[in-house]
Amino acid sequence: MVEVDYGIVLGLLGVASGVASLIYSRSQVVAARRQAEEATRATLLESNREISVRLQQIRSRFFKTPGIDEELQKSRPEIKKVVDSVGGGEVYYFLRDVIDTFEDIFVLRRSRIVTDEHWRVWTGSQMAIYATLPRFQLVFKLAKQEGFLDPDFCRFFEPLLEGKSVEDPMISAGHTRPTSVPRLRRLRLK
Repeated sequence: MVEVDYGIVLGLLGVASGVASLIYSRSQVVAARRQAEEATRATLLESNREISVRLQQIRSRFFKTPGIDEELQKSRPEIKKVVDSVGGGEVYYFLRDVIDTFEDIFVLRRSRIVTDEHWRVWTGSQMAIYATLPRFQLVFKLAKQEGFLDPDFCRFFEPLLEGKSVEDPMISAGHTRPTSVPRLRRLRLK
């Protein structure tokens, strides 16, 4: 007959229970961190949206301001030349708003927010069409030259100007599943 030392058994059960508690608490910490990151991301997206709306409102009034054409001609003739060549201020700012929207979509895709389906719509039926328009190309090239656009976005978008396809910024960044939650790095105990 085998004697069982209940102290050892209870001790082992205590260790197992402790390990299970540590695993559970760690998973709760990871979930809480993920939730906080998503809340921060949502807040940033909303504040960026508000800023974009305000910028569009300001732009829509720019060329309606008395004397602005003359000031622009004196201070930034290269911009005035493009504005005039595309058909005036309203056309210019419409195209700038389109470019800014495309840049926002690029940034959101690179950040794993835009899904595959929406990405295909944006790159196939929106970006590719606008990129073929000569006036759009003039405004894009000016915005790039003046440093108004993110250099990564410019490198991404320029192939469309030549009728080529673009590289998905999410895949080139090593992300391949836009609709799944990314795995968090495991915490290393020191």
